[in-house]
Amino acid sequence: MWHTSRGDRTLQGDEAALVSRAIELMVAALLMHVDEDFEEDAPDCEAGIAIYDHCTPSQRLGLLHQVAHYLLTETDRSLPLSALTDATVAAIFVEVRDQIAIEIGFAPDQQTEGEASWREMVLAAHRSVFPHRLEEDGGLLDGPPIAVSEDLLGWEAMVNELCDSILWDRDFEMAESFLDVDPGVSRHRRRLLGIDDDYFTAVAPDPRPGEVLGLASRTRDIVRAKPR
Repeated sequence: MWHTSRGDRTLQGDEAALVSRAIELMVAALLMHVDEDFEEDAPDCEAGIAIYDHCTPSQRLGLLHQVAHYLLTETDRSLPLSALTDATVAAIFVEVRDQIAIEIGFAPDQQTEGEASWREMVLAAHRSVFPHRLEEDGGLLDGPPIAVSEDLLGWEAMVNELCDSILWDRDFEMAESFLDVDPGVSRHRRRLLGIDDDYFTAVAPDPRPGEVLGLASRTRDIVRAKPR
């Protein structure tokens, strides 16, 4: 269960399927970075989010496991929000955006037979989270199917809305301006903005080398239990 901007909830259905697919890809890529045999061929795992990218691949795996557990499974309580976990959620949706860009650019080569496209999954998730949006906007259900649209900016806007349906805000983007100043100034800024005292000081999980594969396996068990 997650303390989202739409209330305490566990992701379900198409929304959960989209997030699960993105996490599974991210886990696979990060594993290549912690395996010395694949280091040179490992894909870029940076999301363009400083506080997330500054973590080691093992720490990012730990964060993804933590986020997957609380977003996708029924828990007794929600995870206390922190800059690191919010940044990890944002990174998941950056992965979705990037996969759509790849799909638009290389659709004939990337599409797996029998598997929903990223655009189809985003559209389904968006419809499930905002069931009245298409009716209100009008026209989106007419004309060419939206799932084949190559308007990347339009897809980015849709992905951002899905991200914002989980995140309250983007306070994690200000992490450096709070961590690199006098503690008194930082405390004053947090109070003005209504940010919890420990939001920026939470520490990322840091699994030992022998724990990484097991952690990745448990994360995959979580995401593969969701509908596809």
